[in-house]
Amino acid sequence: MGHSHEPDSGRLWFDGAFVCYESATYASWRQPLDQIRIIGEMTNQLGPFTDDYFICFAKDSSGWLEASFYADGRDAFFKAIRGRLNAQLELRLVNSTDFASRINWPKHLIDQAMFEFTDKVPRGIWQRLRSFILPQNIQTLSNVALRDLPTATKAATE
Repeated sequence: MGHSHEPDSGRLWFDGAFVCYESATYASWRQPLDQIRIIGEMTNQLGPFTDDYFICFAKDSSGWLEASFYADGRDAFFKAIRGRLNAQLELRLVNSTDFASRINWPKHLIDQAMFEFTDKVPRGIWQRLRSFILPQNIQTLSNVALRDLPTATKAATE
């Protein structure tokens, strides 16, 4: 992993009680910190041509939000969030060049996998050929993460 190769890896910051991420390349979002239940990190095989390291935030079982590790403001954000959560939040996947993930917070889940990665099975000759050149991978929340996250419908009513 090296420097970002995206023209806009985005910006990560706090706006009052909200975690905010803005990027022209990736999805921009805004989430109340008190609704985030898991914070993790994830790497993939897309580097060095595009961002391959992401900070991930999950509030329920419906999915997660991502911010590029290379985002402007990342260091200041982590200094602030460590203070707000009274947690270490150490980033340990810096040298990963493969599909990998780990949970950074909450404390009882640290170092557990946040995601499971499975290869998408190609069907038909054209998909097999494309998969040989550009393999596809499916990323889902791990069973460990799902056990700790509220279900999407339950979270909506809380």
